[in-house]
Amino acid sequence: MNEAAQLVSEALLGLDSKTIFICGKAYEIKPPTIKIMCLGLNEWAKIDLNLKEQTNLSLAIQIPENAKRQLKGISKFIAGDTIYSDKIYNEWVNNEPSVTQEELDFAVDTILSLIDKEKVFRSAQGCLSAAKIIARPK
Repeated sequence: MNEAAQLVSEALLGLDSKTIFICGKAYEIKPPTIKIMCLGLNEWAKIDLNLKEQTNLSLAIQIPENAKRQLKGISKFIAGDTIYSDKIYNEWVNNEPSVTQEELDFAVDTILSLIDKEKVFRSAQGCLSAAKIIARPK
């Protein structure tokens, strides 16, 4: 079966999405669009860890703020740029039970597994090559 047929059959069977559990609730995550990737990765890019200049204590102190950034990014991957993403983020941060580290790890791993990084970088490389050809000085 070629790749296109496989993608279509997975989509029809509902195999192209994954389920994560956070705070006892299930959330469906579909392969993200470029816009959704930008929104989610933008939140994750705000995580500031400088491991070379940190002590274990200073890293531990940063965990709550970094977890909030992780959760904000996860909410964007679930709901995009909607009021719903803010609503679920606020539920996770303000309500009990709290989010566990295992839930965070699983959610991030699941999201990353839905992004075909090889295709994204191959496409970006093609654009870069085309730009170099066009912009080559004479």
